[in-house]
Amino acid sequence: MKIVYFGSDVFLSCFDYFLQEHHILALYTYHNTEDYFTEYSIVEKAKLFGIPVHYESISPEDIIQYFTKENCDLFFIAEYNRILSLPASLPQFKGINVHSSLLPKGRSYYPIEAAMQRELTQSGVTIHKLLPELDKGDILAQRRISITDEMDSIDTYLYCAFHVREMLEELIENFEKYWAAAKPQREKHSYWHRPASELMTLHHKICQSDALAMFRKYNSMVQVEIGGKWFHVSMLTTGIGPLQKDIFLSSSLVLYPITDGHLRLHIHPMKESV
Repeated sequence: MKIVYFGSDVFLSCFDYFLQEHHILALYTYHNTEDYFTEYSIVEKAKLFGIPVHYESISPEDIIQYFTKENCDLFFIAEYNRILSLPASLPQFKGINVHSSLLPKGRSYYPIEAAMQRELTQSGVTIHKLLPELDKGDILAQRRISITDEMDSIDTYLYCAFHVREMLEELIENFEKYWAAAKPQREKHSYWHRPASELMTLHHKICQSDALAMFRKYNSMVQVEIGGKWFHVSMLTTGIGPLQKDIFLSSSLVLYPITDGHLRLHIHPMKESV
């Protein structure tokens, strides 16, 4: 198959599968400073194999070009931050999307973080046909994933990626059968919005257990204000030693006092997505 791939490092195993077994025409990706998984590895692999990398949004004209001039077989979307503007009429177009929930429940740009906010003990991953409407295409394959107390949001993403690789191989090897048997999403569920900012914001009056619980759910979406500037937190550990004020040990490492000790935070400045 000839594939145009849209995504980041979350489902890197899928990109590896297409590299080994098929032909990737182009990679469309993005960078977001609040994401734990960036695009670093997938871009490096694309460059190694001479695959064009695009950070800009794809136009309807380019979509038509891929399917009419370059004989593309499939658009594959796996953790991409934009909705594609699909042409109104392109009979040969086929696209599939990977979503980290058990659709139709869990339509969201933040499905795992929102699931953990809701204290769910079970979620899953879905591969579905691509439609202009977000996460509403017919379901091609689906698996359940337990969320245990030992797991954080990153663990859950990794389990999704593990299962999707197996699902993808089976689907692509039997593509026409899966495509014809896809099941419509008939149930209606509300959209899971981004967790409220206050749920992801550290402050000096928080305790260790609440800080750890916050980071378990949201990881690098956790934010903190220090000296009038806002930062994302990429790593958080705790200590019991008393501390009177914030201490920067480097530009990216800070000791942060809380009610029952301190937090050791790896941080980076908040920036707009590009």
